[in-house]
Amino acid sequence: MIIQWLVSLLFAVGVVESYDAGEELSCKRRHGGIPLPLGVFTVQKEGYPDALPAIRTALSHVHTRSCILQGYRLEMIVKDTHCKTSQGMKALFDLIASRPRPVAILGGQCTEVNEPIAMALKYWQIVQLSYAETHAKFASSDSHELFPTFFRVVPGSRNTNMAKCKFVNHFGWKRVGTVKQNDQPRYALPHEALTTRLEHGFGVKIVHTAGVNWEQIETVGAELDELKERDVRIILVDVDEDMAATVLCAGYHRGMYGDNYVWILPGYHSDRWMNKTSDNCTTEEMKEAARNHFSVEFALSRRDVDTKIVGNTRAGDVWKEISDLDPNNTWRGYLYDGLWTLAIALSHSMGENAEFSHHKMIEAIDNSSFQGLTGKVKFANNERLGLVDIMQWSEDHYVPFAMYDGAEDEFRIIDIETKGWSPPLDSTITERRREHISSLLFLAMSLLALIGIFLALIFLLINFRYRNHRFIKMSSPNLNNIIIAGSICTFASVIMLGLDTRIVSPDVFVWLCYMKTWTLCLGFTLSFGAMFSKTWRVHSIFTNIRMDRKAIKDSKLFLILGVLLFIDICVLVTWAFISPFSYTVTELPHIPEDNIVIIPEVEKCYSSNSGVFQAVLYAVKGVLMILGCFLAWETRHVNVPALNDSKYIGTSVYCCVVMSVLGLSTSVILQERVNEMFSLASFFVIFSTTLTLCLVFVPKVIELARNPVGNEPRAYRRGLMKSVVAKTSQPMSPQPRSDSTGDLMNKAESENKLRRRYLHQKSTQLWDLVEKLRARGDTQFLQQEWCLSSTSPSSQERETSLLLRQPSSSNNREETSLTAAGPNGERSCDWPWVDPDEPSTKL
Repeated sequence: MIIQWLVSLLFAVGVVESYDAGEELSCKRRHGGIPLPLGVFTVQKEGYPDALPAIRTALSHVHTRSCILQGYRLEMIVKDTHCKTSQGMKALFDLIASRPRPVAILGGQCTEVNEPIAMALKYWQIVQLSYAETHAKFASSDSHELFPTFFRVVPGSRNTNMAKCKFVNHFGWKRVGTVKQNDQPRYALPHEALTTRLEHGFGVKIVHTAGVNWEQIETVGAELDELKERDVRIILVDVDEDMAATVLCAGYHRGMYGDNYVWILPGYHSDRWMNKTSDNCTTEEMKEAARNHFSVEFALSRRDVDTKIVGNTRAGDVWKEISDLDPNNTWRGYLYDGLWTLAIALSHSMGENAEFSHHKMIEAIDNSSFQGLTGKVKFANNERLGLVDIMQWSEDHYVPFAMYDGAEDEFRIIDIETKGWSPPLDSTITERRREHISSLLFLAMSLLALIGIFLALIFLLINFRYRNHRFIKMSSPNLNNIIIAGSICTFASVIMLGLDTRIVSPDVFVWLCYMKTWTLCLGFTLSFGAMFSKTWRVHSIFTNIRMDRKAIKDSKLFLILGVLLFIDICVLVTWAFISPFSYTVTELPHIPEDNIVIIPEVEKCYSSNSGVFQAVLYAVKGVLMILGCFLAWETRHVNVPALNDSKYIGTSVYCCVVMSVLGLSTSVILQERVNEMFSLASFFVIFSTTLTLCLVFVPKVIELARNPVGNEPRAYRRGLMKSVVAKTSQPMSPQPRSDSTGDLMNKAESENKLRRRYLHQKSTQLWDLVEKLRARGDTQFLQQEWCLSSTSPSSQERETSLLLRQPSSSNNREETSLTAAGPNGERSCDWPWVDPDEPSTKL
């Protein structure tokens, strides 16, 4: 505003007059053409590149290698601005006061000089073309109003921002974070335009923008912590060189570097900024932090050096010519193209009689389109559409990675080896992975379960086919059938345990929840309950202290089993009504893997109060297994070939208890690992069930193979008494002497028990001897009156025997007759034990 006021004041006092350059140019012609004055702003001091060599080369080429400006000759009026506003304004007034006035101005280099000059030149309608101005204020929304005659031949933030957007879009990154320097408008203004274009033009989410400045330099770390916490992997930075080193150093100490991060920095056309280390980072740390970062900068020249450019000259030759003059001048290519741009625009703006049109010149620059040393020269809204290089830092130097051509709006990756770099993900990807049981594992366990079911059916067929065989009949075939039925249920539960929504729908999966719970629970109760009942009967018989005949029929065992089943059914039905199952998917702990976080999901049957009902079932089964272990331990010495499977049943009880405890423990511990849980649970179920079937039925199969008819009762009788005596005939431990009546009675009772058992043993041996004599036909001994009568028992004796065998009506107990008939119908002596050929108590 101050500049506008100053210029208005100059017009008011008549110091500066409105002037049309064409009027004065038409009246002066010299040999070689009419001179066209061209103002040139440079900075002639140390640290700034000299612009004149490249300008003189371009001017020479314009005059010698083209046919433009025929009849005219460009003459430079060089002014040094010293990169100061005051010096720049003085240089401007000197040019305005000169006669003839310049038709255009090429330069300058410093923003603090270009801004006031550009605001003032609109009043004199003089075009200014800068070869080095990249500040974003000249591309803002109101820049056309403030600087209508200002152009720049160097690509500005519009080009670099588009290159960044194309680069991000090329790799499919949809989440980025940014870092901007708040106290530097040169970087803050283009950054705002960048974020807007990314979000609205490319659909990229700006997760967080970290603001940094030198006044609050200590907050850089906190801003980067925020980026890391939000899982930002792609970071676009708009800061100056010194701040870039600070930001990368802070990122290094937070682990924000390496293959999982991408840093995109402004191009400084130099790598000296990485040597600006601080106390926080060493040189090696800075190199590691900067490894594989990207730099986005305007291109110094075009890469297709064989292309013929304006002046019909090969681009590589021109670049070599001006580079030999001043190889350190970053702007040499734009100085060359800038002069050609003005020359071509002047050729279109000069009318007849050397009349110059300001509006034609602006229009000619806007419509410029020619191949220059820095690419195709084209403008839009006073802004150059040029080439932008994307460089990658690799092995301590920058290598070309990609290029963006603003004139053609074309982005491409340069075909060059990138030393093992691969684009990372823009964030940690959350991958939901449904955990299913392995198909191979499910098929293997299902096959084993089907084999187990087939084996159980074979045992069921054998048990039914030989149910009247003495060996099978004495082992309670009905209870054996119950064991087989329970085993089939447990085998079936293994198959249902492996089914999931890959095979069935979620609704069917809920029904499977009920089915596998019921089959496993009831199958366990049937199998284990039947074995428990048989073990209890063995325990009841062989711990009978009074040695009276104790007949425990199958009906009592079925009653016990029915009570157990009733408890299970009550609990399961109550569970189904109060807390029904539903299909649910449960998330397991997340598994981080590089750029991916895997969220395992497990399909489950959910019930709000399942823990309560499971606890009830576990308590019932636990009490049953504890009692089963106790009974099995108490009957560990029982080995009854006659009652053939008592010992095997005890072993089965132990096996079921151990496998059940292990299976329950592993299923609870490994419930988050579906394959391991299914394999171990299935193994325990299949192993314990198969072992139970084999222990119960394989001895029977062997016996059927050895004795298909079942005509060897002597072995059964001998084994029965041997087991009875073996359990109780162990020597009694010595007791301390006592003269009390109670001690004497206990001692007498114990001795009486021992004697009676000894009598039973001898009686069995005598019975075997009698059977052998009968088999040999020796009747002389058998006719002894003290032993066995040779005549058949009378009808009265038979009636007495039958009455003694029937239960008494007074006490409802089964009594055992002490008189039995021999196998041939003879009347035997009074034995203290019943005939083993007709056992009334079966296991």
